[in-house]
Amino acid sequence: MSRATLRDRWVSVDYGMFIRAEQQFPETSSSAVYGRRIHPATLVLAHLIRHPRRIATSFAAAVFYGMRYFVDGEQLEFLTPKGTRRSACPPHVILYPTRYIERHRAAASPVLDDRPDLLRTDPRTTLSRMLRRVSVPDATRDRCWQVPDLSTVRPGFTREFLRCVQVSDAFHQALGATVVGSPAALGLPGGVDATDAARVLGYTDVGAESPPETVLRLAVGDLAPGLHSQVPVFRDDGTLLTTSDLAWEDRGLHLFYDGVHHLRRAQRDHDSRVLAVLQRDGGRVLRVTAGDLRDVRAVAALRRRVAVALG
Repeated sequence: MSRATLRDRWVSVDYGMFIRAEQQFPETSSSAVYGRRIHPATLVLAHLIRHPRRIATSFAAAVFYGMRYFVDGEQLEFLTPKGTRRSACPPHVILYPTRYIERHRAAASPVLDDRPDLLRTDPRTTLSRMLRRVSVPDATRDRCWQVPDLSTVRPGFTREFLRCVQVSDAFHQALGATVVGSPAALGLPGGVDATDAARVLGYTDVGAESPPETVLRLAVGDLAPGLHSQVPVFRDDGTLLTTSDLAWEDRGLHLFYDGVHHLRRAQRDHDSRVLAVLQRDGGRVLRVTAGDLRDVRAVAALRRRVAVALG
């Protein structure tokens, strides 16, 4: 194969490893901290095939636990034996040499059933290392993974803390968890601080279905007790009509985060039916958009709306 053909038709995913150009994503994710158009699972597999003694961890492991959010944008981390040169790797890869490599290997599991030699860290290590990465201030991450700094309206709710809770919510959702794990289990070498882990898990909601819903919950959750996620709304015949993103059921107030799909005609018609059912039963609906969570000023205005609705 000529160099021109290789350049025009193939894309490098690791040193000496390529995929066809048409297998790339059509565009880079708007939330990608490290812009890529290649599926993260492909990048992780390519690196593990080339270096089978390394272990995928953090976001590199999370993609194989089914985590949909953030894995396409963050750097992909691998545990390696002590003495490994960190500089000898592609730009999307970060290496973490550790003397505990064999301990991690004993707790690890295969990323694929038919490749038992290619490993990912156990869930607690994976989450702990993800939280450690996003808890560090990063100007590039601030530009690409945008969340408001809410520390002036909710002390301690910095951008980094909100991202940590978003990651925890998304990972618990991917695992199908019904309860939040133990903070003590995350206090691992190279992982998040145990005190920080406890605070993040204290605000984690295993029912959260999207990162904007997480920010919405954190933005208004202190205004009244009893806020719950994924609250079912039923028709008169007892069948499920929809699920509120968040609701104070005892107060009849339901919050819905409206993404871009709510602009479609069919979705708008459905939203109207939901509104009619809830209002008929004495409920109230507040619809929230990305603009309401854009910055602390917008969030402060949203909090006033919610406070008025709560009475």
